[in-house]
Amino acid sequence: EYESPRDNEVYAFVQTLTRDKTTEYLDRTQSSQGSSARPMAVLATVHEDKSGLPVGKKFTTFVNGEESQYDVVVVGGGMAGTAASYYLSKLAPDLKVAVLEAGEIADPSGSSYGESRMYRRMYSDEYFSVMQSKALDLWRDVERESGLSLLKENGLLFYGETDTGETVEGSIPGAAEIMSKLNIPHEYFDHHEKMDARWPMRSVPGYEGVYEASAGSINSSLACRAMMDLAQDAAGHDLFTNTSVLDLGIPSPGDVRITCADGKLFRSNKVVLAAGAWTNSILGHLDAELDLELWAMHWGHYRVDPELKHKYPQWFCFRKEVPDLWDGGLYYGFPCEGDESVIKVGIDFCPDHPEFRMRDMADYVRRPNDKIVKLIDDFVRENWVGVGERVDMYSSPYTCTRDQYFVLDRLPSHEEVTLFTGGCGRAFKFAPLLGKLLAEKTLGMA
Repeated sequence: EYESPRDNEVYAFVQTLTRDKTTEYLDRTQSSQGSSARPMAVLATVHEDKSGLPVGKKFTTFVNGEESQYDVVVVGGGMAGTAASYYLSKLAPDLKVAVLEAGEIADPSGSSYGESRMYRRMYSDEYFSVMQSKALDLWRDVERESGLSLLKENGLLFYGETDTGETVEGSIPGAAEIMSKLNIPHEYFDHHEKMDARWPMRSVPGYEGVYEASAGSINSSLACRAMMDLAQDAAGHDLFTNTSVLDLGIPSPGDVRITCADGKLFRSNKVVLAAGAWTNSILGHLDAELDLELWAMHWGHYRVDPELKHKYPQWFCFRKEVPDLWDGGLYYGFPCEGDESVIKVGIDFCPDHPEFRMRDMADYVRRPNDKIVKLIDDFVRENWVGVGERVDMYSSPYTCTRDQYFVLDRLPSHEEVTLFTGGCGRAFKFAPLLGKLLAEKTLGMA
């Protein structure tokens, strides 16, 4: 019975037996309340019939009966997974597709959770600016089809030092150059006092800035939910939440077998791996690994003067790094989003230290680092007027590549696997475009 299955399929079988017997025991204990039966006496009645076949003989029946067959299984219910599901429903509506998510859609443990992700065409790299223009067209389709307002135009100010060189987010001179080259409307501020007069800032003498009025923010959690709902409505995609992948195997070409921690078994022809920070944990089952680091990125919320509530812009500050202080120099902020007078502020740097950079989510520290929190506290209060107490602070994982470019491709060793990873904290704004590319790769259209 156990010669051909993978170890974790047998584990799922044993887990299911345990769960079923535990449920039976609890039911019998509940029904015996008020009688003279004791829990231990009830336990003695919950066992297999020893005169019948060995329990192991049920394994084949379990596998054949419990396994769910799909054309495509998407692993991950964050940005990339829901976008892939959405475009699979558009490009191949007849396919049977399942989405497996270890938590909930856009789960707080991952990097797609929240109400605010920047979108902008203001890049030093023309490639990303063009990508954003294409993605914005697709975002409008998602809004129209869902009937939801997902994007909010806030404008975006890049400001700070002009001699930082090209950072992971570009630079002020580089962004201004590309904006001019692509004829994207923008304003340039050649003096810090001009910015201070327009916004509640305390910018440093010598700071300059460039402003894109058409930039804004995306409600990330709502966007993931919208794309998943559209896929379910249009093509009947099945969503399994609180279903974490325990094992992924491909014993023969076109035969993908997935075992989940809750005992569910899935078989499919192809799989889309969109597991973010857990990518290598799953690829390990295929003896594959990508060169990825997990970065602990900090962000939080601060109360502001209610009279200034509507004056704060969406912004990004460029300063040269000070490694000895763990200060990477890149800070960002969002305006007040709801009724509360609260702004979101975060950093886009990660100290080169094992506490902040790791390879496995098992080593990830969720508790914000006190030194980084103080850096953010000091920065926001020194550089912006009307900022009060800190409301909260979080540490979220960014999945990063060495060159800060995304990975979107088929897995060379297993053509059944299409994956997206290495979002580097800047992929969400491109979600529909990335989902379309993932779907096309999976379907052999690209």
